[in-house]
Amino acid sequence: MGRKGRPRKEGKRHPNGKLVHVERYDHGSDWVQAQVAKYGTHYNTPLGRAYAAGLLGDEALAADRYMGGKRFARVYNRVCGGETYRCPLDRTPRGSVGEMEASEYDSQDRDWLFTVMDALDVGGLRPWLDQLIFRYHIDVGPSWLDRLLSGGKDPCDQRILTAALAALDVVAPASRKSTIVSQHWDHAA
Repeated sequence: MGRKGRPRKEGKRHPNGKLVHVERYDHGSDWVQAQVAKYGTHYNTPLGRAYAAGLLGDEALAADRYMGGKRFARVYNRVCGGETYRCPLDRTPRGSVGEMEASEYDSQDRDWLFTVMDALDVGGLRPWLDQLIFRYHIDVGPSWLDRLLSGGKDPCDQRILTAALAALDVVAPASRKSTIVSQHWDHAA
């Protein structure tokens, strides 16, 4: 008579007989690992790659430009119905552009977006911003940015970067310069 039941699972075991759990994490392909090593978590968008490479300016200005570009993309996708990922398990109603806003923040975001879009259109800057934030340049591109990231010094690429930075300056929140006020207290009095 043979052994009955399900065969025992292979693997290392604890002294009590239970299987030792082995963490398995997919680090991605060699190309993805190289991108992560070079740009960190910002490797998957042109705006992030430019930010990680230091092309957006000094530290504070670059952070403002980066966050402004991300905000524009997020609000644009929500208000105008751009390409966004939504989990198939999410059962909340899918809204349309004409529906009433859920909060006053949605209305403020919409007003901000339309104001910024008008300013970008008047300045002729919208195409340069689009190249940095929208999905058609996820892993590579735009070509001018790829050339700059690989050390290129073409003046045409530099001019396009300057136009993209001007677009990000329209979108970026205004930085407030913090000052420390020092007061002299006369303790002898």
